[in-house]
Amino acid sequence: MRTLVISGYGVKLKVKNNYIVIHSKDSVKEVAPSEVDSIIIATSGVVLTSKFLRLVSNYGIDLVVVDSRGYPVSRFYHPYITRTADSRIAQYMSYSNGLCREVAKSIAYCKLMNQSTYLVRLSRLLRSQELREAGYSIESLANKALSLSVDDFHELRKELMSIEAHGARTYWSSVAYVLPSDLKFEGRDQDGEDQVNMVLNYGYGIVYPECWKALVLAGLDPYAGFLHVERSGKPVLVYDLIEMFRVAAVDSVLISKFRDGWRAELSDGLLTPKSRGEVIKSIIENLNRRFKCKHSESYMTLVQWIRHTALELADALRSGKRPRGFIVRW
Repeated sequence: MRTLVISGYGVKLKVKNNYIVIHSKDSVKEVAPSEVDSIIIATSGVVLTSKFLRLVSNYGIDLVVVDSRGYPVSRFYHPYITRTADSRIAQYMSYSNGLCREVAKSIAYCKLMNQSTYLVRLSRLLRSQELREAGYSIESLANKALSLSVDDFHELRKELMSIEAHGARTYWSSVAYVLPSDLKFEGRDQDGEDQVNMVLNYGYGIVYPECWKALVLAGLDPYAGFLHVERSGKPVLVYDLIEMFRVAAVDSVLISKFRDGWRAELSDGLLTPKSRGEVIKSIIENLNRRFKCKHSESYMTLVQWIRHTALELADALRSGKRPRGFIVRW
């Protein structure tokens, strides 16, 4: 399963001997269409042939054109059935065939493991036995979540949320331990009016659109989730996806920022425009940093990993297997 991203100006897309040919200024690359699930054109100045369009259509490859902000403006696909349709059908069918349980466990596992590995990393940097033990205790919770055997999906969700809550208490108390005392951070509270909670909320808000776009481009329904319970009008699958990226994309960046002496400015209980801009800059820069994942030797940006993880979820649903998800390798 692969996604081709075309981002260079002046790229030509054509077909030769039933292979996709990507012709750029510096190179010519050939790719078998059977190895491709989607192609994203993320730049202007791309030339493609009608033969190329027929090929991607016949193979059910999703061809998406996005604007400069990353929002999809056009999609080209087979008029009768596509892998996008297959993905949504598989997503809905997972609630009746039991695969939904494996997906929910995988998401919870990845969330907890990302918290665990980050605390272990901090323990090495700060030479703290307490942080190391906290990280290992969350790892035990992650393994417990993955090994749960509960047939009823609603009961499984409750069990997973209980395990997650246990992990969250350990994780955020550890974060409070490493943050400077003048911040007076006592724990994670979405409605908290302290600057740490407000900055975290703002940081997550920057990543939500990336997760939404990734799911749409992968052909999945953002409103049909696995770990989070469906709520009318709430994109719960977006909430599921971001769980695997909170630590790498937001927490680690903002914790480092606070530890380095940065402080947010508040006005009337809100972040000032200056502080908002500083948070946005830090998060965007981090989203474009390259990371490794536990399951891969590839270095990709976090934006690419978000899209890759959404596509991997769609592929897992279609093939009836548990998704691996995303666990950052520090």
